[in-house]
Amino acid sequence: MRKLLIVDPSLLSLEGHSYNYDRAIFEAAQGQFDEVVLYADRGFRDGGQHAVPCRPVLNRLPIELLRSWVNAVFHVAGRGGAAPASAQFTDATVVPGVWSWIVRLGQRLRACDLESSVRAIIAEQGGNAGDELHLLFQHSNLAELLVADRLHRAAGSMPVHLHLVLRYSPDILNARFFAAAEFASLLKRIAESTALQVHFLTDSARLSAEYRALGVRRVATLPVPVLLPVEEPAAQEGGRMDVAFLGSARVEKGFCELPALVQAMPRESGGRVVRSVVQITSDSPDPRVRATLEELRRMERALPSGTLELRASPVPMQVYYSWVRSAGIMALPYVSDKYNASTSGIFVEAICFGVPVLAPANSWMADMIEEAQRAHGLRIGEVFAALEQIPAIVACMASDLAQYRADVNRFSVIWRRTHNPESCVQALLAATTREPAFLDDPTICGS
Repeated sequence: MRKLLIVDPSLLSLEGHSYNYDRAIFEAAQGQFDEVVLYADRGFRDGGQHAVPCRPVLNRLPIELLRSWVNAVFHVAGRGGAAPASAQFTDATVVPGVWSWIVRLGQRLRACDLESSVRAIIAEQGGNAGDELHLLFQHSNLAELLVADRLHRAAGSMPVHLHLVLRYSPDILNARFFAAAEFASLLKRIAESTALQVHFLTDSARLSAEYRALGVRRVATLPVPVLLPVEEPAAQEGGRMDVAFLGSARVEKGFCELPALVQAMPRESGGRVVRSVVQITSDSPDPRVRATLEELRRMERALPSGTLELRASPVPMQVYYSWVRSAGIMALPYVSDKYNASTSGIFVEAICFGVPVLAPANSWMADMIEEAQRAHGLRIGEVFAALEQIPAIVACMASDLAQYRADVNRFSVIWRRTHNPESCVQALLAATTREPAFLDDPTICGS
């Protein structure tokens, strides 16, 4: 039997891009594998919907306890104005001094927990000689790499394929945990495993190139497993145009720059009615985010009606999708190098729903915008080199919004031909047999 085991410790609910990607692969793999199992965190809750059968066996308790403790410290420090400059506890964030030590400890704890869970998952498969086991780490961070390095004794009598999907640049994923040479050695050691057949995967050509530069020869680029309904964008109401800033409220996504951008929009609008729609996440531990949120709330009360609308998060996915569809322009004011090579779920959603996008230069998103223009003659959005340019670019896009929308709708059809769950699963299987140069052919991966 050919079995696919999707392992995602970040899967806690039916919301977010993590669940959407897992569900897309789970459903598309049914015709390619004899058995498909999705392993989620023990705290997974689906509200009784049972949309996709999950096995909640992974244990993130130690890392979550540490995260809660750090968040509490940030909250207290933020009240006193003494929080460190980079007060976020995430896998891809570098923080100085003692915070760096906490992050390293958290990675070790997470890796130990995950390793124990994965060994149990492999053991329960029984090791039948005729079976072929595919273990998919759908969102591989440093902990997943540490586990992969330790699994050299995990394989039994059946072939085990370990698929590592790397969605961040090497420097961001490593976050100074290892010296650069040590990190490259870790990747090489994993790639040369004899007990497991390891396959390195990314979802952008930029990421694949970065990992090859570290000496990992076999890196394949997967299509983005889009699983969204085909729907027309909603009409703009009463001549007003909404500029949407959606997604979680994080510093690297430019959330702290929004007050200045919102105030500048009316000045640059050329007389058009432009409303800024901001989705907010109120439980962020970062004091900078909390301060920005309070400022935006003050602005919403003080500015003329229709200038700014704050929308609470989280919300059900169908509500969120309605927000995407109702946007005139989707603005992505990202300020972190994290997004230079990584894909963006919000960008993908906007394209699929026919909404023009505004994205940072020197990014995967900018590559897609430029590819649409170069290869198909379609203007699906614009890029900015500096945040200050956003209001003026929005005004220019607003003057020709109907054409932008028509172009995005046409490109959405082209995009979905490649970026869909079935193509992603096919590329996943092809990575076990084909050379990576073939897998990076744009006609296959659209990257």
